[in-house]
Amino acid sequence: MKKVLCLIAALTLALSSLGCTKIRARMEIKAANEAYQKEDWSTALQHYKVARQIDPSFDDLTRLVGYSEIGLYVPDDKTPKNEAHADAAILELNNYLQKKPDDRIARDALINMYLNANRTTQAIDYFIAYLKTHPADLEAVKSIATLYAKQGDFNKSLEWYEKITLLDAKNPESFYIFGVVCYEKVSKNMAGADPAQKMDLINKGKASLQHAIDMKPDYAEAMAYLNLLWRQQALVDAITDPVKAQADVAQADAIRNQTMQILNARKAAGAKKS
Repeated sequence: MKKVLCLIAALTLALSSLGCTKIRARMEIKAANEAYQKEDWSTALQHYKVARQIDPSFDDLTRLVGYSEIGLYVPDDKTPKNEAHADAAILELNNYLQKKPDDRIARDALINMYLNANRTTQAIDYFIAYLKTHPADLEAVKSIATLYAKQGDFNKSLEWYEKITLLDAKNPESFYIFGVVCYEKVSKNMAGADPAQKMDLINKGKASLQHAIDMKPDYAEAMAYLNLLWRQQALVDAITDPVKAQADVAQADAIRNQTMQILNARKAAGAKKS
C-alpha cells in the first residue's frame, strides 16, 4: 500500500511540475506577444527564446523567434551584428518550414528575408529543394522564374517561365507572360547576339502569345506583344532580306490594328455601361 501511495505521490508531483512548465511557457509567450505587438522585437525575441527553452514542443515558437529576428534586421546594414539577425531569421524559418512546409505566410517571410538581405541565390536554392517534394507547386515555380529575372539570369528565367506554361497549360496568362519575357530579352538583352538565336527566341515568344490568343481571342495585351515581336523579327530579317522584313512589318501592322479595334470596343462598352 505504501508503494502505491509513493507512486501516486510521484505521479502527482510530475503532473504538477508539467503543468507548471506549461504555465511558465505560456506566461513567457504572453509577454513576448505583447512586446511583439509594440514592435519591441528585442524583448519579444528574449521571451520567445525562454518560452522555447521551457517548452520546446511548441513548433510555432521557432517561427516567432524567426519573425522577431526579421524585425531586428535593418536592410542595407552590412554590419556583422545585423547580418547575424538575417542568418538567425533564415535558420529559424527554415527549421520551422521543415516541419510545416505548407505554411505560405512563413515561406513568404523567409523569401522576403532572403531578398532584403540580398541573398537571391539562397532563395532560389530553397525553392528548388522545396520542388523536389512539391513538384506541382505553381507558385514555387513562378517564384524561381521571378528570382532568376531579378538576378539578371534571363536564360534561367526563361527556362522557368516556360515550365509555368507546362504546369498552368489551361491559363492563357501563363503563355502571355512567357511571350512578354521573350520580347524583353530579345529587345533589351541580346545586343550583338547571333541572328539565329534571336529568331529562335522570337519564334518561341510568337508561338506562346499566339497560343494565348487562340485560347482568348480578345486578348489585346497578348496581341500588343505579338505585334512587337513581329517588329523585332523585321529588324532581324532586314539584315539579309529587306522584302521579308517589309512583310513582317505589314503583319505587325495588321495585328496592331486588330488590337486597337478590341481596345476601342472595350472602351465603348465601358462608356455605355457607365
